[in-house]
Amino acid sequence: MVISHTRAAMDRMEVTETHARVIIHIDIDCFYAQVEELRQPELKGKPLGIQQKNIVVTCNYPAREFGVDKLMLVTDALKRCPDLVLVRGEDLTPYRQMSTRIFEVLQRFTPCVEKLGMDENYMDVTRQIEYRLGSMTMADDPEVVGCVCPEGELLPSCPCGCDRRLAAGSAMAKEIRDVLYTELGITSCAGIAHNKLLAKLVGSVNKPNNQTVLVPHCAPTFLGDLQTVRKVTGVGQKTESLLAEIGIRTVRDLQDAEMERLQRKFGQETASKLKDLSLGRDNMPVRPSGKPKSIGLEDSCRSISVKQDVEEKFSVLLVRLVNQVMDDGRIPIAIKMTLRKFDPAKKTSHRETKQANILPSLFKLRPDGKLHLIEGGHDKLLRIIMRLFERLIDLRQPFNITLLGLAFSKFQERKFGSCSIANFLIKKSDLEVQSVTSLTSDGVTISPPSRDTFPRYVNASPVAMENDAFSDTSVASDVSSEPELEPSPKKTRIGLLIPKRPCHPRHESMDTSSPSKLRVADLRLNSLDSPPSSLADTNLPASPSTPDVEQQPLPNCVDPQHHPLYVLSLGRLMAQPRTRRSKPQE
Repeated sequence: MVISHTRAAMDRMEVTETHARVIIHIDIDCFYAQVEELRQPELKGKPLGIQQKNIVVTCNYPAREFGVDKLMLVTDALKRCPDLVLVRGEDLTPYRQMSTRIFEVLQRFTPCVEKLGMDENYMDVTRQIEYRLGSMTMADDPEVVGCVCPEGELLPSCPCGCDRRLAAGSAMAKEIRDVLYTELGITSCAGIAHNKLLAKLVGSVNKPNNQTVLVPHCAPTFLGDLQTVRKVTGVGQKTESLLAEIGIRTVRDLQDAEMERLQRKFGQETASKLKDLSLGRDNMPVRPSGKPKSIGLEDSCRSISVKQDVEEKFSVLLVRLVNQVMDDGRIPIAIKMTLRKFDPAKKTSHRETKQANILPSLFKLRPDGKLHLIEGGHDKLLRIIMRLFERLIDLRQPFNITLLGLAFSKFQERKFGSCSIANFLIKKSDLEVQSVTSLTSDGVTISPPSRDTFPRYVNASPVAMENDAFSDTSVASDVSSEPELEPSPKKTRIGLLIPKRPCHPRHESMDTSSPSKLRVADLRLNSLDSPPSSLADTNLPASPSTPDVEQQPLPNCVDPQHHPLYVLSLGRLMAQPRTRRSKPQE
């Protein structure tokens, strides 16, 4: 790429702008092809393409010399390169595994790593560079490693000190690329700049297996020489079309456009953002990536209209999905199924999804730290998937399925004891209801609740997948040892955990296992200010409504705290004057 220098472009640069950050963008060269070359070393040096269905999704550089390009039809690619070696790449498992290993290497240099697909990563190394420069003297200026953009330029001295930071950043980028090649056998490109936008764009200037640092004050010139606005990260197809409607097709056109003209088309906020991007201004931070919230895969296929064929496809997808989640370290607790249904009459397709919770006990961690299904777990999950399928498809009617997908959409870390999710699901208000000190009834003392006070159903699954995977009220019968289940998002937590209290006839005896079931007249409230006494022993005047309290126990379905007898008795007790204990005389 040739970078032109114009006085007009330099005039656009704000002299007062500072470049405080150091951002490195790492891009793996022809990622899929490199992974296959590592798996099959005999392919190295040969023109290689990765095939998915009838498309070459990517290829190595020897194949590109023959004119083979990404997303080219297999027939067209073979015409251009008859010796092209094609490797099936529908199974993404080896690529995901390599992507994870690359991410782990990058995290050794900085925790601030943001994944951008499987083969690209942003790294904010500002703090690490400042630490390195802090141990150097001004005489030990770091030298730039790799290429500089514009070509032939040097990093000029800048009042903000960005020249030294970017030079040190180029040295770190070389270290990162060397470790990736030494440990993983992967070659990569790197772009070094003071923001994410420029780091990504400048990294593609010198490919493959190279790196480039951008001179900050040349950013408007560098962007102005891009052919179309679509090359700017953040400008998609729709924005490109809208810009074309007002005569803006290149980044240079966008730089020269008046703000009023952009505001009339896009509004104040979007217009300002587009103008900043065209001049190379980007304040977006590098957001450290964590583990994915869902892990899944999809497989498009020719029209399927038989249930047995669907089940066979799902069985294969499930094996691949479990292998994919094996190294994640988290336990799936929900599975999501995706279908794409084709309507022959309307010639249209649409997607539908269904999700269900699953038991963590279907998985186990082996000594090697990898997750595996228990014996028979595959068949159990497959039955759940087919039940979801039958909820989306009416088997009495003809159907046409052109895509199947599975994903584990929720995960949990395996925890026990006080960190269990079961304790989190018990509301604080529920604990306070049962925390009355020393309630006594008929000689039975109820102590403050301990962990064993709560019934076992607290630890149960909110949805029993084996008995009825889709019942809203069913509770798993075999999960008493699984306290970490997460309830269905469509139900309130407390409603799932606490079953409805049955309404017993009045003549039945009361269960005293819970303080809320005690007869109100038998409650004894102890305090430091007054000696223990029952409501029957107080000197309160008799009331025509109170003598029958002893003979009329409350049914279990009635909340004692809202019963009128309880409110009346408690109100009289609180109205009684409190006597202060006198201190004993010495």
